[in-house]
Amino acid sequence: MIKTIQIHLATILVLLLMLPGAARAQRLHLVTVALPPLAPSGEQPGFADTVAREAFHRIGIDIDVSMLPGDRALLNVNSGLDDGDLLRSPAVERDYPNLVRVPEKMMDFDFVAYSQNQKLHIDGFAGLKPYVVGYVAGWKIYEQKVKDYREQTSVPSLKEMFLLLKNGRAEVVLADRWQGLWAARNAGVPVHVIEPPLVKSPMYLYLNKRHAALVPKLSGALMQMKADGTYQRIVDKMLRPLELP
Repeated sequence: MIKTIQIHLATILVLLLMLPGAARAQRLHLVTVALPPLAPSGEQPGFADTVAREAFHRIGIDIDVSMLPGDRALLNVNSGLDDGDLLRSPAVERDYPNLVRVPEKMMDFDFVAYSQNQKLHIDGFAGLKPYVVGYVAGWKIYEQKVKDYREQTSVPSLKEMFLLLKNGRAEVVLADRWQGLWAARNAGVPVHVIEPPLVKSPMYLYLNKRHAALVPKLSGALMQMKADGTYQRIVDKMLRPLELP
């Protein structure tokens, strides 16, 4: 009798798994070129992947996230080898036609200047001309904007860039607000963020076009997160503490 019941239960379980919606949640693999605190660092999650996980979770999808160099990440998503890219500006759409933008933005990137002189004021990129400027090689926005300036130095990493500032080999260095603050703190270099930002750029989540049907759902999930306070709580927990001394 017990054996018969067990057989019937096993049969019912198999039938339930065959019903629509009973399969495991869909899992996508996303990539990013972002650095901490926007991307994971060891076991510590980043801001962008935390926001994305919650948005995907709300539409019943799990995600994995890995970090790749800039061009490789775009090529992988454009070809469909990977499913999406966490943070990109709309400029990528010109050269990568298979990327589909989720129209509700993930965040704004504030591209700012840093100095150790708290009294320094800079009005846009033109205001950088009198100073010795440092930036990370490969950051296209800075390479384009300061390429003709007389005194400039490019280095391989944010850490090395802030050491330029610390050692007096640069008067001003350039990065986005959050990745810069994180790198400066980890390099042990006290810095002053010069306001306002040189440029503010909206950043979006992109998917390969085969996932285009998910775009309105994800956009709605991000809007919902902002409306119900979830998004701001993630900002307050993961980013705002970096502004404290």
